Amino acid sequence: MQLTLNAPVLYSCELTPLCNNRCPGCFNVFIDDTVTRPMRNVRPPLAAAQWDRIFEKIQPHATRLKLTGGEPTLHPEFEAIARDIAARNMTFTLFTNARWRNPARLVDLLRATPQCVGLLISLHGADAETHEAYSGVRGSFDETVDNIRRATKAGLNVATSTVMTRQNFPHLDAVIQLAVKLGADHAVINRYLGQPLPEIEPSEEELKRAVLDVDRLIQDGARAKFGNCVPQCFVENSSTGCLAGVAYCAISPWGEMRPCNHSPRVVGNLMNESVEAAWHSAEMDAWRGLMPEACESSCAAFSKCHGACRALIEIRSEERDPLRGAPIPFAPKPASRVTLYEGLHPRAHCHLRQEEFGMVLMRGNKVVPLATQDVPVLMACDGVHTLREIESQFGKRGLRVVVGLQQRGLVEFYEQTPLAA
Repeated sequence: MQLTLNAPVLYSCELTPLCNNRCPGCFNVFIDDTVTRPMRNVRPPLAAAQWDRIFEKIQPHATRLKLTGGEPTLHPEFEAIARDIAARNMTFTLFTNARWRNPARLVDLLRATPQCVGLLISLHGADAETHEAYSGVRGSFDETVDNIRRATKAGLNVATSTVMTRQNFPHLDAVIQLAVKLGADHAVINRYLGQPLPEIEPSEEELKRAVLDVDRLIQDGARAKFGNCVPQCFVENSSTGCLAGVAYCAISPWGEMRPCNHSPRVVGNLMNESVEAAWHSAEMDAWRGLMPEACESSCAAFSKCHGACRALIEIRSEERDPLRGAPIPFAPKPASRVTLYEGLHPRAHCHLRQEEFGMVLMRGNKVVPLATQDVPVLMACDGVHTLREIESQFGKRGLRVVVGLQQRGLVEFYEQTPLAA
């Protein structure tokens, strides 16, 4: 059974439905015509003062916000919204296409805002033809590339975001190389989630090839990772499961809470109700119940991939994730051996949070449960104790806990005691 937090800690804030790209695979479920976007019947988005009311409600719970849209920087009060979040000392990332009205001004704003911990910039090809087959706007590739370079030169932390398409799947290595060349920290590779789109969606065989290619590149040291889940029953891969409805939710341009950006289901409105009321509503519980029972009860990979995409179960006519296959049977796996230098100093880089079901660790977009009995092990990961000292105090189990947390990016190893932050 998948555990659910008392309240979401990750919030995707869709500031506006407006966008200056015309991506046919746009995930904005609140726009009927995602190609031409006439916007004639779209309600005006919340003003900065209204977003402030929502930020006040989510602040006690949130560990990270993602500002998205549409193109979030097209909100007429984007600067005021960013400054409001910073004044509340809430960390956020900006998911953007980097086609900014005033690039120099925006970069200066973000550089002066330490609460902005990163930009996620859409880059769907290594050349104009491939990228613009998805963005739908001629000239958008050069503009995006120029502004990625501008942002990284200014010292901003940038990652790129790529949707695997029929046009780019044979060339994902070139996209990753371009991202790194432009100064990005890494490239995020995603599967397409939405209504069937034959002219853009890769076939299952093409997608399988692309996923295996990306994993091979990662194993060879490429600075890339998957951004959403590819079910393990489709092909074994390094992607991890979705936290929508578990630790994460989306907030529409009008304050409506939804399980995720790809789901049209409204579970409440934060303009007139609490976070807890919407999160524990009957609508949200019903959405959580969309997961096929066989995934949770019969699949050995469920703890890694969390099963199929619930949003696709909602929006596809076949009422299933098209990549979901038969459950992977349980089978014993040989324990992997890890060689460690006993003088290493482990240091935790995460927050500990109490939930009704126990403890969870959080860092960025990671949310990992921790057995109560292992909390003392975590406390010993202070950068002072060595692995040898931890083993002496907690035995082999303590070492296994530390290694498991290190592999999930929640603990880092140092050869010497690190300086205090």
